[in-house]
Amino acid sequence: MKHPLILVIAALCLAAAHVVCAQATAPPMATPVTITVQPGARQAFRGLGVSEFNYGSPGAGTFDQLTPARRALLWDLIYRDLKIKTLRLWWNPEAFAPQPGWQDMAPFVSAFVAGHLLADARARGVTTLLLAPDRVPASMLSDPQDHNSRIRDTEIGSYVTLIATLIQRLKAEHGVAIDATGIANEPPWFDPAQMVTAVKDLRAELDRRGLKRVMIVAPENPNNDGTTDEYLKALKADPQAWQALEGIATHSYNMAPRPEEAAIVEGTDKEFWITEAGGGGLSLPGSETPIDPLEAASAASRFLNDMNQRATRWVWFIGVMDITRYPVDFDNVQRLIEFQPQRSADWYAPLLKYYYLRRLSETFDVGAVFRHSVSSLEGEMTYTYGRKPRLNAAAARNPDGTWAVGLSNFTGEGFLQDTQTNRDNAGYPPQFLTVTLQVPELAGAGDITFRVHRNSAPLRDMDEGTVMMHNGQVTLTVAPTELVTLRSVKGIR
Repeated sequence: MKHPLILVIAALCLAAAHVVCAQATAPPMATPVTITVQPGARQAFRGLGVSEFNYGSPGAGTFDQLTPARRALLWDLIYRDLKIKTLRLWWNPEAFAPQPGWQDMAPFVSAFVAGHLLADARARGVTTLLLAPDRVPASMLSDPQDHNSRIRDTEIGSYVTLIATLIQRLKAEHGVAIDATGIANEPPWFDPAQMVTAVKDLRAELDRRGLKRVMIVAPENPNNDGTTDEYLKALKADPQAWQALEGIATHSYNMAPRPEEAAIVEGTDKEFWITEAGGGGLSLPGSETPIDPLEAASAASRFLNDMNQRATRWVWFIGVMDITRYPVDFDNVQRLIEFQPQRSADWYAPLLKYYYLRRLSETFDVGAVFRHSVSSLEGEMTYTYGRKPRLNAAAARNPDGTWAVGLSNFTGEGFLQDTQTNRDNAGYPPQFLTVTLQVPELAGAGDITFRVHRNSAPLRDMDEGTVMMHNGQVTLTVAPTELVTLRSVKGIR
């Protein structure tokens, strides 16, 4: 379904689209780059995810203000069309236990259980409900007045008991099975040793309650850096904690996963979950127009970066949420789709990055097995602090035998206006890239036909037709802030 706002923009930009398309085939002064997809299977992709907010009791939450038809449309766009597998559910343990001995299920139940969200999401393909404990109750902290202080060692057992209790009660009282849980979101409340203790204690508490199938992921730190690596190394060094984990978990913003984090799970049976990726640059929160090519390219570049660093699940911060000032509002940058329930027409808008992620979900199937890609221009193409890679790439073999490749050009005019600080920690001015893709595993497969799709500010999922790979090699051009995907027409043995 074409959104009316997008149709208007498409009409205004039709001529520009032809210009961009022509430039993409033969641009002046293109920078050459070779992407080599190294042989050898790595991790299997477990799908995209989102988290949602549905505050208020049934009938009062913003989703409940929508007609059934409108709500179904939004859920189709997010859960069905993005092939979402993981739904992250925010939960505030402090609201659940505001004081010792008190448990209040009402906020969580009214937000997620009593309304339509869980049933609607499950019906559209969601398989994993991931609990996201938001904060440690102040009464358990070393300094209750400082909400970022460490948890007291003596309270770790009590804290994880709250998590296990909620999961058990949701199943017993509401028939809701939580499939996985974190310890805390971007936690300042635990040092590495305390995180190890929390993982072990939570595993024991879940098992004691007959909840052995509930997976644990940790530590869910905001950055992939030396600090996070201390947590990951501590978890891996403790055999009991490592066994208790389904996988490690971090977030993907300005400092996305690096080879250092990928090495933690290399050669193990552990997954690597990105439990939150969101929008914005150095100044968070921020706002975004429905057509923001830098935000879209950033999202695509981080997805490809993370897949190239062994990530198995990738969860965007907010799937769909209302805004007050439509269509640009404070912090709408975290949404994939925004809506205004009171508007009679033109009431919702998928942001440009939605279309980028939708194409990636149609290129890389659940179960796709990634390879390791390297660039002649920027090596590992690591999206981290400092100048971002001009090109991010990832490649995988889908379960049906087709091969899939994503290429994201994170250069653009927006970086010309940045301050010096932002330029040093953002992207490059616009550059067309002539990309030669080399896949040694396909060198002996003869000529292979790939279908090419392009996404950019003036283009929405344009089917460019097919290109032929000869002896494992094909060359094409990627324009600034453009996402280009390739998927072989047939499976290859």
